[in-house]
Amino acid sequence: MQEIAIRVRLREQERVGLAEYERIVGSVATVAALTAWLPTPDARLVIRGRGAEPVRLETVSYGSTFEMLVVLDQRSAAVERAAAAVAALIESVRHEHVEDDVSGVAGELDRLDRSAPRGRSAVERSLRAFLEGARADVLARKSTTRLRAASALVRLAEDAAELTVERVEDALASELTEQPVDVLADTGAAIVVEPVDGVDAPDEPGAEPVPAPAPAPAPSPKSKQQDSGKKKDDGKKADKKKSDKKKADKKSDKKSDKKKADKKSDKKKSKKS
Repeated sequence: MQEIAIRVRLREQERVGLAEYERIVGSVATVAALTAWLPTPDARLVIRGRGAEPVRLETVSYGSTFEMLVVLDQRSAAVERAAAAVAALIESVRHEHVEDDVSGVAGELDRLDRSAPRGRSAVERSLRAFLEGARADVLARKSTTRLRAASALVRLAEDAAELTVERVEDALASELTEQPVDVLADTGAAIVVEPVDGVDAPDEPGAEPVPAPAPAPAPSPKSKQQDSGKKKDDGKKADKKKSDKKKADKKSDKKSDKKKADKKSDKKKSKKS
């Protein structure tokens, strides 16, 4: 399993002295420890000492760019999502310079909170709760570990840092083999909803919807009455035809009987004469 790494790139930096180098390294290491803590917000936040130190840390500077790679002792997907959320937070304020103003640190944290990713995942909710708690510590004038970790985020935002989430093949190798992780940058402007099984996806633009066949109209009560009346009339006509036929048969029987009687009477008369 590959370790999770965070690459921090600072551009347009003047010559980095020892004090500035220590400040940058301390801020990046603190943010790395915060990233590993975000998936388990109920645990105690530790930013120094055992469990918080990165597995490997590399720095390089070229021209006016200062770059640092921090390899965490973490491999879980939850920590990877937390690193992506922190990277999205810094990216959202990178072009909006965060300055010390009359509102002080509380105002800077409030601005970060407004720019935080607005997704519904556990790490994104944990990040927003962390920023809100740090702002409450400032207003209450408390010096807490949470506030120190939030101050490190503010310093990276002030420096317009670029954060990239990567996976490292072997953290102890002489030469690292890194692979960038494809993460969805959520700057808080929209909430991305993943497809859910059983729910139809929206139609593609330009695709015309196919009209559903219209259901056959239900017969009205009046038409039902007409049909029943028609059936009754047909039945009456059929009965009338039968009765007319019976009458005609009876008349023909009477005529044939009369003819037979007339024949018999004629025979009797001829014998007498």
